[in-house]
Amino acid sequence: MTSQRYGIATYPFDASVTYFIDTNVWFLVYGPASPTDRRVPLYSDAVKRLRSSGAAVLIDAVVVSEFVNAWTRFGFHRRGGRDFKVYRESDAFKPVAQEIAIALRSILKFATRIQTPFANLDLNPVLDDFERGGADFNDLLIVETCQSRSCILITDDRDMKTAPVPIITANALILT
Repeated sequence: MTSQRYGIATYPFDASVTYFIDTNVWFLVYGPASPTDRRVPLYSDAVKRLRSSGAAVLIDAVVVSEFVNAWTRFGFHRRGGRDFKVYRESDAFKPVAQEIAIALRSILKFATRIQTPFANLDLNPVLDDFERGGADFNDLLIVETCQSRSCILITDDRDMKTAPVPIITANALILT
C-alpha cells in the first residue's frame, strides 16, 4: 500500500509538517549535478521554498553517508580511476573532499540531525522486504525513519514508488 504522492513544482510546504530529504535530492541541489538536468532547478526551487516555510527538515547518518560516498565515487569515475582507495588517499581527492565538506556544512545548517530508528527497529520485516529482492537496504531504512518520525519524504528515487510514506517528487514514475 502506498501513501499520497505530491508534485514538487507546486507543493505548498507547511511549517507544521516534518520533511525528510533523500540523498538523491541533496545531490541534485548541492552536489555536482549536470547543469542541463531538468530536475536541478525543480528541486533547488523546492528547497528554497521549504527553507522559507520554516518547516522542520531531518537528516540522518544513512543519507549523509550516501551523499559523501556518491560524490566521492562520482569524482573517482570522472577521473577514470582504477583503485578507489588509492584515489581517496591521493592529492586529486582533496579538492573533491573539500567540496563535499562545504556542501555538507550548508546542508547541516538547514537540516536537523537525527538518529536512525535502527537500534529500536524490528529488523525482520525490513530484512523480509530486502530478501525478496529489488529493494535497496538504505531505502528501506529511510522509509522506516520517515514512518517513525511521521515525515513526508522528498525523493526522486523511483525505487520509492511503492513506499508506504507520503512522497513529494518531480519523478513522473512515482507520481503515476
